[in-house]
Amino acid sequence: MTTPPPLLLTAHSAAALLVLLGPTARARKRLRRDEAGSASDAEATDPDPTPAPAQATPAAAPERETPPPAPAPLPLPPTSPDDYPLAFRVSAPTFHFLSGLLDPLLSHPSLPSPVLLALALARLASGLPYPALAALFRVPPSAPRAASRRLRRVLLANFRFWLAFPSDPTSAYSAPLPSCRGALCCARFAGPTGPLAAQLVAGASSRVLSLAAGFRGDRTDLEVLRLSSLYQEIEQGKLLDSQQYLVGDGGGYPLLPWLMVPFPGPVVPGSPEAEFNAAHRAMCRPVRRAIRSLMGWGAIARLREEESSRAAVACIGTCAMLHNVLLTREDYSALAPDVEEAESDLGEMHSQRDDAGAGAEGLEVDGHALALRTALAATMKDLRAPD
Repeated sequence: MTTPPPLLLTAHSAAALLVLLGPTARARKRLRRDEAGSASDAEATDPDPTPAPAQATPAAAPERETPPPAPAPLPLPPTSPDDYPLAFRVSAPTFHFLSGLLDPLLSHPSLPSPVLLALALARLASGLPYPALAALFRVPPSAPRAASRRLRRVLLANFRFWLAFPSDPTSAYSAPLPSCRGALCCARFAGPTGPLAAQLVAGASSRVLSLAAGFRGDRTDLEVLRLSSLYQEIEQGKLLDSQQYLVGDGGGYPLLPWLMVPFPGPVVPGSPEAEFNAAHRAMCRPVRRAIRSLMGWGAIARLREEESSRAAVACIGTCAMLHNVLLTREDYSALAPDVEEAESDLGEMHSQRDDAGAGAEGLEVDGHALALRTALAATMKDLRAPD
């Protein structure tokens, strides 16, 4: 008996396959209509139908706060291409791209690879418990967890190049700071055994160029940097040219020949130092946007529910890879809005930051670093001179 070929999800059959795994669209509409009718009936029914005595004036009922509206249920499994960004945080074309790319690697004895991918993405996008996903997709209880583990293992083992600096060493920001290759930031996530620190470098498009995760959340940004392979590679001259550098987001980084931080203290408005600090803030926005995008994945928002810290780190890495794939495909389903937030709006992200200069005690400021920052500030003055 010949074995049937594996089932691939095509653009026209994707919704049809997933519909077979869950309620039909007609059944969903009927269920929503019935629920709406029940809700209307409940709102119209007096919870206490006992009439008040005729001779007594009924006391005014205390005003009740209107409860916030319940979030709309996720379309799992999706029944149309429009549902994919909500269900999986990827568009339907990107889902089919990943399905075709990963099909040979996501092999499973009982589940087609498109279904396995759908289960894994649904878990990452929503953070729903595995039993809930199994019920929604009508698969065995063990299937969602196995799918999640399989996708993480495949991506982290075979596609690590998705998290890397561009191969062209001359690639860098063109403005507002010349020769800058990215912004460095350290974020904190609530892990299963406590806070986890993850260090990221992002480029101008918010693409993650470097990721190091799994450090204790109580370590300072500088401690995490020194423990990372990024620090060793840059110090050994393997990653940046002599005139290239990164910008450090937050007050926990020292000024280094390859790491630019703002001028400390109050600066004169309109001065080259003020212009440099403003340009520095602008350069840090992409990495903050990347972190907000990662925090938008449901599995990362519920990272403390992972079975171990190792699984939590794998979850962060997987979401970072998918984040880059989406940007490469110009799919902005999971990209956070580009907003300029205040330092206090970043929540846990900066909870372990040092004050400016703290954590860098004992480090002698390099003369080359000071000269480079001063030269860059002068460049800012030159750029605004024609105005």
